[in-house]
Amino acid sequence: MTARIAALRLVVAAVAGGLPAVPAAACPPEVTVERPAASAADSSFVLVHASPGCQRGLLTVIGTAEGLVGGQRRSIRLDVVPTDAEGVYRVRRQWPSRGVWVLRFVASVGADHAVALVGVSAAGEIVTVRQQDPARRIYPVITDADVERMLRSLAAG
Repeated sequence: MTARIAALRLVVAAVAGGLPAVPAAACPPEVTVERPAASAADSSFVLVHASPGCQRGLLTVIGTAEGLVGGQRRSIRLDVVPTDAEGVYRVRRQWPSRGVWVLRFVASVGADHAVALVGVSAAGEIVTVRQQDPARRIYPVITDADVERMLRSLAAG
């Protein structure tokens, strides 16, 4: 890694509040999550917005629900269903109502990917979202360790 790239990563990480980040020039796929309007008729829990960034190839979006139920770790593959709007996917609740959950959404094109996390409390409410900021073109690196930290925080909360 050249000194210039290392310096750019430090600047971008500082702007993102200390999160490790990939420089915007990398132009990876993008993924963000929103809570649908209460009046939505399709009972979606979240809507996932994904795009390939400037990558060429097939965009795939997968989701998992990572949970702690009665102290036991669980993982459930989610059905991420395309809507009529391009790049928008709906996800209904497919995980048990017990425990705390982190929903992980990954948008991929080839080897490039972006990740968003949604923390769901024991009451079934979204309490935290960790995702990229497309307006600022900041792409935090989200790892399995981040999922574990979020789960432990939700369980303690």
